[in-house]
Amino acid sequence: MSPLEFCIPMFPAELLKAGGIGQYVVQELVSVKQLGSHLHSFRAALKSQGPLCILEHFDTPYSVLHHFQTVDQAVKTETLDLLVKVVSGLAVSLATVLSSPSLPAADRKQQQTAVKMAVFLLCRLVESLESAACLPGYVTAPSKGSKRARPAGGSEPGQWDSDREEVLQCLSQLLQLEIRALWSLSLVDEDFISCVSSCCYKLLETPAISQARSRTCRLAVLHLLGLLVKRYNHMLGASVKVVQFLQHFEHLPSVFAQALQLWTEEYGVKGIVGEVIREISLKSSEEMAREGSGVKAYSCFLAELAALVPEAVLPHVSVILPYLEGECVSLRVGVCEVLGELVLRCLSGEDQAEGRRTLRGQLLDTLQEHCLDTSAQVRARALQLFTRVLQSKALPLVRYRELLCVAVGRLCDRSVIVCKSAIQLLCAFICNNPYSCKLSSADLKAPLEKELAKLRALREQQRPAAPVIEAWEVWQAMEPELLQTVWVELERGSEAEGDREEEIQAQGSAQDAALRVRQLLHGNKYRQAVRLVLSAVTLFPQSELFRCTSPTSADGLMGVLGLVFKGPEKTPDPPTDTPPERSEGPEEDRSEGEKEGEPSELQKQEMLVQYLRDTESFALQVEEAIATIGTMLYWKTTSVVQEAVQFCVAVCEFGVSQSLVVMRRLLPLVWSKDTAVKEAAMEACRRLYLHPQGETQRLKAQTLVHSLSLLMIDASLGTIQCLEEIVLEFLQGSALQASVVQVLWERFTGRSQCSALERRAAVLLLGIAARVEKEVVLSNLDTLISVALGERVTEDFLLARDTCIAITKIADQHKSGSSQPFRLPADHPLFTALTDAITAGTVSVLPQCFQCSCSVLMKPLLSQACCSAMPTGCPSWSRRSTSSTSSRSRLTRPAPAYCAARPSSYWTMLQRGEGLSQRVANRRLGTRVAKCAAPLSHTSCLYAAPWRSGSCSTWSAV
Repeated sequence: MSPLEFCIPMFPAELLKAGGIGQYVVQELVSVKQLGSHLHSFRAALKSQGPLCILEHFDTPYSVLHHFQTVDQAVKTETLDLLVKVVSGLAVSLATVLSSPSLPAADRKQQQTAVKMAVFLLCRLVESLESAACLPGYVTAPSKGSKRARPAGGSEPGQWDSDREEVLQCLSQLLQLEIRALWSLSLVDEDFISCVSSCCYKLLETPAISQARSRTCRLAVLHLLGLLVKRYNHMLGASVKVVQFLQHFEHLPSVFAQALQLWTEEYGVKGIVGEVIREISLKSSEEMAREGSGVKAYSCFLAELAALVPEAVLPHVSVILPYLEGECVSLRVGVCEVLGELVLRCLSGEDQAEGRRTLRGQLLDTLQEHCLDTSAQVRARALQLFTRVLQSKALPLVRYRELLCVAVGRLCDRSVIVCKSAIQLLCAFICNNPYSCKLSSADLKAPLEKELAKLRALREQQRPAAPVIEAWEVWQAMEPELLQTVWVELERGSEAEGDREEEIQAQGSAQDAALRVRQLLHGNKYRQAVRLVLSAVTLFPQSELFRCTSPTSADGLMGVLGLVFKGPEKTPDPPTDTPPERSEGPEEDRSEGEKEGEPSELQKQEMLVQYLRDTESFALQVEEAIATIGTMLYWKTTSVVQEAVQFCVAVCEFGVSQSLVVMRRLLPLVWSKDTAVKEAAMEACRRLYLHPQGETQRLKAQTLVHSLSLLMIDASLGTIQCLEEIVLEFLQGSALQASVVQVLWERFTGRSQCSALERRAAVLLLGIAARVEKEVVLSNLDTLISVALGERVTEDFLLARDTCIAITKIADQHKSGSSQPFRLPADHPLFTALTDAITAGTVSVLPQCFQCSCSVLMKPLLSQACCSAMPTGCPSWSRRSTSSTSSRSRLTRPAPAYCAARPSSYWTMLQRGEGLSQRVANRRLGTRVAKCAAPLSHTSCLYAAPWRSGSCSTWSAV
């Protein structure tokens, strides 16, 4: 055993040089060829002498370190195994040695030297092996007789990973002991702590340490560093190392954030978070202004640290706030993320103390300011953080309106990423709003007016009555000043007796004088009132009001004044210090209720009105954003369109006004060439319309029909065509098809209550269903004819038109199928019903009926038919000869002004029998309509029908 002191060198080569007096130096540097035999001797000594054999065989493992680049891998592995056994043996033996109450100084020195030697050799060897393992393609020199070289990291794949864990485990086992007792004053050498910590930091340099497969090794390193920080005063060194390594290694922000969480929660070292943040803040402004990897690492580290240990970061947030004013964008983004995490994890909820609420308001103000930052990246991140705050329901209600205005304003941002973030924030506002599940401003107006009226009525009822001031209270207020006036008048004596008599004579009786005195006292005219009383006392001595035993004294005169002012009744006693007893009643009950903290009826109504006002304001702001987002549906940026589609879905689900308008703008996206946009539009339609909510099949069908009907009412032809594709997809593979068709027929026939517009939408949807299965319409053709083209056809020609459109869908399946077109029988009632419908609408007495039938059914055809049916000799029409040999003449139509001004003159002539009879006019009119309809008919959907006269005309569906 060496009596010399072992000092851990900064570089291993220093042990080859002569040190100070009493310091250990390497005596023999073993050559590479002799390492095998020396290692064998080292192993034998370890078995016989135990771990203290390192004192005599230190030179052998040191020689392996010295020749590390040329030594065989098997020698490195064997040396590592021996050193691990030495450190583990020391941990076992020291557990017994350190438990003894008295340890001789020589033994303590010996144990200390053995620990320092073993730990130094093991840590240096681990660092060398880790450096070699990180070199790409590095191989050791092949040993004698080997066929190929072995990798430096171990003889087998994954061998070095398991060796790392074993080394870290034995070091942790040793450091968990109270080895500080081996040093004087229990102060462990800084070199010893630095040797172990350097080994740990070397292992963290490997990029693979942040991966999931290295989790066990990573945790072992962090726990070992935690022991150094907790028990060996390594907190300052660790904070400096963390900042240095973040600047050079991009994979370490998440690792060190996890490390600080571990050291704070499991080891109780909460101060290290502040130390690290202060070390980062000490960096120069020039260095932090550069957009480098180190600054980005600081930003990511601060954000992850705030997410893991927010309570430890919160006291030091003021240190990092100045970075928001800097030029570095990534650092501003990181600080914004810190603020968001603190609000989410520390300052959410209404049970916060007043100081924390104030701090939350300041942080949210700062974050909201950076929604208008000069950098698009910062603006987008601030909006994204507010989205998370909203989704976590951590945003105070008073900030909703202001933040919503900011989000609407950012929709016009020139940056795409900011627009996307603004749409996401608006969508979060709708989905997490605290107001209502329906956000229609139109539906909220009536309830708001109703509740406002109730609030006004309650305020009128509870308005306190005007306070009644008693006469004695007024008398007490004026008595001091009035007494002074009385003294002044009594001192004057009889100077103004003549004036007094004239005044009293003018007043008349004693009652008139008393009334005048009260008026003067109420008007603060005390001198005139006193003079008048003096005169009345002399002139009316028998009066009850002016009877005074001593009119020349101030007390007597004040008594008369008081009697005149307060009246002859007994005046109530003035209030005393003791409050009167209060009777039990509703007022007492109300005060007790208020003491218990229960809000009154008025307060409840005020809160309800404020809630409705906030809800209406919120809905109006959302409706303002709809117009802007509706234009984004046709942007070329796919991601923006997808976010806009999601917003439209949220708007429709919450019943916002104009949601139908925005959905009609969305429907054409089902024809988009962009697959992602098309799929987003289709999924939105499936979610809104094809997956109805309901407990039974019928309720689901009714919900689906109602939604589709609202979308089809007043929709354009293009919108209906887009909707057809969606409905077809639903009907082809839905179990609700039969229920939906049944509900549609009930609406069309009037069995269920619905409007005329909903009936038209129902028949159009039936036509779409006929494209999937024509029997839906064909088997109920008689019902269509009787309801829409029957006797009541003149009531709704638009329903007749839409019914004809639905009937044409029967032939759509035969356009590309069979060569023979689908035809109805020649004597089918459909053609008779169509003829009667057109004729009945055309010959209607009312001009508006004429205009309606022409514009709705066949306006251009009917105008030509009218020309053919016009009787000869009509003054409104001119006859023009033709070049043909036919004896018939062709009529020319008058100017359009005549048609608009006198549309019914010809039909009046027909009814009176002028020219042609009614029957002949109708036959000629119908024949003309049929002949004019033939050239305009659809080529694939023709129907043949004979005319009553025997001739056959070709009809097309209207």
